[in-house]
Amino acid sequence: MPDSNSNESSIISLLKNNFSIYTVFVLFIFAISLYIRTVLPYDAVFRGGIVGFAADDAVYHMRLVENLIQNFPHKIWFETFTLYPYGQSIHFGPLWTYMIAIISMILGASSPSFELIRTVGAYFPGIFGALVVFPVYIIGREVFDRRIGLLSAFMVAVMPGQILSRSILGFSDHHVGEVFFSTLFIMFFIMAVRSIKGKNISFTDVQNKNWNKIKRPVIISIFTGIAFSLYMLQWSSGVFFGGIVAILIVLQYIIDHMRGRSVEGLCLVSFISFLAAFPLILIVFDPRNGFTAGRYSYLHLLITVGSALFFLILGIISVKMREKNIEKFYFPLTIIGIYTIGLVIAKLFVPGIFSSFQRFFSIFQAHTGGGLTIAEASPPTHQMIFGYASYPNNFGGSYPGIFEFVSTYYIALLAMVAIGALLIFRKWEPEKAMFLIWCITMFALTTAQNRWFYYYSVNVALLSAFIGIGILDIAGLKDISNRFRTQVSTPRSLQEFLTSDLPRHLLTALVVAIVIMVVFLPNFTIASRSTVGGTTGSDYYLWHESLTWMRYNTPDPGLDFDAIYDRPPAGETFQYPDTAYGVMSWWDYGHVITYFGHRIPNANPFQAGIGGGTNHAPGASTFFTAQSEEAADEVLWNLGVNNKSGSRYIVSNAYMAYAILDVMGVWDEHDWSNYRTWAVISGQEQPIFKEYWYTSMEGRLHIFDGDGLKHYRLVHESQANPNTRGGNEEKRCKALYNMLYNGNLQVEDTGYVKIFEFVDGATITGKAPDGTEVKISNSIMTNQGRLFAYTQTATVENGTYRFVVPYSTLGPIPDETNFDTRPIGPYTITSEDVSKTVDVAEQDVLDGGTVTVNLE
Repeated sequence: MPDSNSNESSIISLLKNNFSIYTVFVLFIFAISLYIRTVLPYDAVFRGGIVGFAADDAVYHMRLVENLIQNFPHKIWFETFTLYPYGQSIHFGPLWTYMIAIISMILGASSPSFELIRTVGAYFPGIFGALVVFPVYIIGREVFDRRIGLLSAFMVAVMPGQILSRSILGFSDHHVGEVFFSTLFIMFFIMAVRSIKGKNISFTDVQNKNWNKIKRPVIISIFTGIAFSLYMLQWSSGVFFGGIVAILIVLQYIIDHMRGRSVEGLCLVSFISFLAAFPLILIVFDPRNGFTAGRYSYLHLLITVGSALFFLILGIISVKMREKNIEKFYFPLTIIGIYTIGLVIAKLFVPGIFSSFQRFFSIFQAHTGGGLTIAEASPPTHQMIFGYASYPNNFGGSYPGIFEFVSTYYIALLAMVAIGALLIFRKWEPEKAMFLIWCITMFALTTAQNRWFYYYSVNVALLSAFIGIGILDIAGLKDISNRFRTQVSTPRSLQEFLTSDLPRHLLTALVVAIVIMVVFLPNFTIASRSTVGGTTGSDYYLWHESLTWMRYNTPDPGLDFDAIYDRPPAGETFQYPDTAYGVMSWWDYGHVITYFGHRIPNANPFQAGIGGGTNHAPGASTFFTAQSEEAADEVLWNLGVNNKSGSRYIVSNAYMAYAILDVMGVWDEHDWSNYRTWAVISGQEQPIFKEYWYTSMEGRLHIFDGDGLKHYRLVHESQANPNTRGGNEEKRCKALYNMLYNGNLQVEDTGYVKIFEFVDGATITGKAPDGTEVKISNSIMTNQGRLFAYTQTATVENGTYRFVVPYSTLGPIPDETNFDTRPIGPYTITSEDVSKTVDVAEQDVLDGGTVTVNLE
């Protein structure tokens, strides 16, 4: 019978070996990170019975999750509830969607409520943001030591900026998943490289099945491949990351070969790592996607299987060259030759591959034109230099660029220089070299686009920890724990203690601790404060109310919101039913229109449907910046199908009307200076809106409530919100108009979100004295109890006047818009001393009917 005491002793020994004090510290750091990300923002996210998700992509992820649960295991790959009248293939990776859905179904016994689904979705980013500390710790431990791993885990846990804002409760976008799985991929690959260190693995070991020698590298390499595939399943464009790692591997091949070292171990782990990523990618591969990186395509197969075969070939070439004593410099020349021949063949016979190669390097390039106004796509230099000075808007103002890292940004740069010097002048270590090149690459990406800062935060944490622990080592504290245990465990007098080294070490430790608190701990304070407010802006609930109203008070578009529709054949668009229609808004708000309103936006946060550009293509930018109603009408009709306009409703908010109209103009190749200038008022530089701002279609709709327009009527508005960006400028904008352009606007706060309907309009016509001026007017009462005037004037020609009006005075009719903003009575028509009233039926407004009122 086995000795129970012996077994118990073995278990305890195992726990002691694997559950060190560092493990306890990492778990504690994980708890801190989780607390910052989920507990602090809880009250801001869960309130009023509505889960406060971050707008844009986060709410669309919840749309995908809820649809998946309805149709499990099938998910949406082609979305009909966006980009009317085309529909759109969805590039979001499936992993995030399936993880949230499966956890929800487990917790909800296969039939989770919407409340449970949304709660799980809200917690997901916070949990994954906290989980990042584990691969960060292991990378620090594997590349350097446990102390650096521990400090880097703490640094990434409290790092402010994008990695924090994208990983807190409610920010249910896939970004933090990208960070976690890409870091996990790098972690396993570094571990795989370290596992072959000093083992002198050869192809013979594989042939002879020398399992004891190759077992650990093989197993870790398989996990590397799985992590890589999970990263690509999280973000389809993550295939580029494989390309970066492949470049690192090739560089290491060259270095090893040139130094006379065997590349066979590196060949083994590289081959298995990329080959192991193939099976999961094959599940989602779609040949219709060609070679695009944004959707699962042949490019993903090429990067996985193709790279694996390429590494195997390079390994064989290196071995053969060494066997035949061929000059070492021929190896890099051979690689260049293979690469060049491959590009030529691709250019001539498979242009899709060549185009993908060109697009790969575009990730290091900044956007231009309208793309430069996308917050996460703008370069940090643009933001810091232009965003607060030359440009009238702080494009991408929610992303503070390098300032989000406080002092650690510069500490990280110093660390890269130091690590490079150690590699060159002291000792070349493959894992450190790959770590450094990874850091340099991520830094290079941040110089082009702001979004890469949430990736680079991991590198900054590791690099800062390297410097921090380096300071401790320089201070002589590397072995302080051992010295402390030795000196404290030995009884001694007070005099012996004071004359020993221990007080000096403790004093030094105190000084260094103070330095670390000054340099590193501000991150913790900033992080704690920045998460309390959650992820939602103050306009979130106004959008929710307005679009919920739209969902239940506008005609059904005739599509099943919970159904999955097939992707149309290549070159064709989705065939919408005659009942379908589009909703025009700025592209930022496309997903909330889909999710809250169950309606089909014309533009969305995939940067689709914006239009504009050098050809002034029809879309959101050309519509909202149109300088006349007729030009705006033309945009909508150019988007139309089935003999209808492309949009039935237009949704605007104060941010569009008072903050980013010039941004819309930039997308349509306008000069932003057409929209506003700057002047010093009361000692402060302030923007002054030019007339072009007010005469744009967005200005006519939101600022003037559509007064005087023939085909657009306000049907609903939310409450006002003067405490958010855009809303805080409304009164000033209107006062400036009255002062500079002799206007008569009522200076008041109005609905933050406004919904307009595009209608044919009823024609009111009749006879009147030739050459006289005729005026038609009405008072419109909104659902918020606000009253505004609607007027038009016309000059009688050939004894006839004519108006087209968008409001009916007799109320809504069944199966059409159930508007709650309407005239308080009939229209009044006045010509000289003649005044008459007339009612207009809703059907006449919808069908373009005619009402005759003679003024003679």
